[in-house]
Amino acid sequence: MCLALCVRKTVAQVTIALPQANVQSRTDYNQIFNVGQYASVLTLLPTFRVKANTTSFSSTAGGSIPLNIAHIKLNSIGSLSLLGTSSEVTLSVNNGNLYSSLATVSSGAITANVRLSTGSQTWIAGIYDSNLSFSTQGVLAGSITPTTLPFSISVPGFISPPAQVGTTSILVNNLSFYRSANGISTAKVIPLTTTVPYIPSLKTTNTQFSFNTTLPYNSLPTSQVSAVNTTLTGISTATTIALSMTDQALTNTTGIAVPANNAQSLTANYSISASQLKMSFIQAGTYSVPLTHTWSKLATAYPTGTLQAQSSGNLEIVVSDLAELVANQQAVSLAFATTNDYKNGVSKDLPAHLRISKTTPYNLYVRASGTAFTSGANSIPLNILRIGPMSNQVGVNTITLSTTAQQLIQSADPVIDRNLNIRYSIPASETSKLLNKPAGTYTANIIFSFVAP
Repeated sequence: MCLALCVRKTVAQVTIALPQANVQSRTDYNQIFNVGQYASVLTLLPTFRVKANTTSFSSTAGGSIPLNIAHIKLNSIGSLSLLGTSSEVTLSVNNGNLYSSLATVSSGAITANVRLSTGSQTWIAGIYDSNLSFSTQGVLAGSITPTTLPFSISVPGFISPPAQVGTTSILVNNLSFYRSANGISTAKVIPLTTTVPYIPSLKTTNTQFSFNTTLPYNSLPTSQVSAVNTTLTGISTATTIALSMTDQALTNTTGIAVPANNAQSLTANYSISASQLKMSFIQAGTYSVPLTHTWSKLATAYPTGTLQAQSSGNLEIVVSDLAELVANQQAVSLAFATTNDYKNGVSKDLPAHLRISKTTPYNLYVRASGTAFTSGANSIPLNILRIGPMSNQVGVNTITLSTTAQQLIQSADPVIDRNLNIRYSIPASETSKLLNKPAGTYTANIIFSFVAP
């Protein structure tokens, strides 16, 4: 009977798991690992060396890490501690001397320390492999087993934004935003670190903005979140979305690559067009909605499976109490040139005479600053003049001019650039007050205002 005996020699695998914290802080990482066994030849003084058998640490996904990010230093040989006496070797394909003995070194297990320098490397998640050879130099200098040591660096996959990105405020504090071709926008910078390519996305928790104000209002506004557009600036793959409760990607399917040194500041730009401002954000107050940012690893990237991170924040649109009242025609003339003018009265229609912008409900008043129409020492009573709407103008009262402010409009809704078509008239019933008056131009200053002084 013949007995065959097979012995399989196993070679230990060394895997250095680089912590996320070291990638984020860009600080070096140290780890002690087992090299193998040293078999001594007594009376000889060996030199211990290390080199890599490949030109880089490479992954099956095609990425690589340069050898020189790894720095090797012997820690111990058997019971001999080498702290302070071993030299650190920057890993390369050439042998580097770790330790030259000044005395006999006994056989025993060898441990070494590897220092991974993180500061200059952009780390992409994956397993990066090389083979290390630890050896001795010298005649009968002893040997180290195994002769080849599989050595890997494991880079974790992570996306690490802040948990809270705070409040993004769009300040509507000037009427020019309602008139600008570009409306208004604001930017929010969000820092993050990552070792994986990713797609950012965004959603709101409600379909409408909540609203609050201490200012007067006629009715609560109902403003849709879709009035706001969002995009990432400086990102070639960025897309533009209208805010929604549906989670929407802010890039195309290519996503965003791992940034240099693993750190990135994304700038999210929130914009509202002038037409949407006028439609949804005229009433002064604060419009707010919670946001959820999601950062999702590309499905094809290492590691397999889903990897996500989320950040919460808020978007608010703050509309100030703004007001503007413009008289487009500064001078108005009513001429009495014929007998019929005195019989029938006269009137003057001024289309778009007044332009009103107000972000709270408003009243419109009119009064004269003097007690009469005057021409030198001569005068005509104010109450001959009526001010009111043209035939196609709604929501405007007709008043008789006096020094007391009269109300043309009462509690109208907020508006931007409302044009009022105004009629100035002296009716036939008042023309008798013009008789026996010397010919001339009689003038008075008329003041329109939002408040009754």
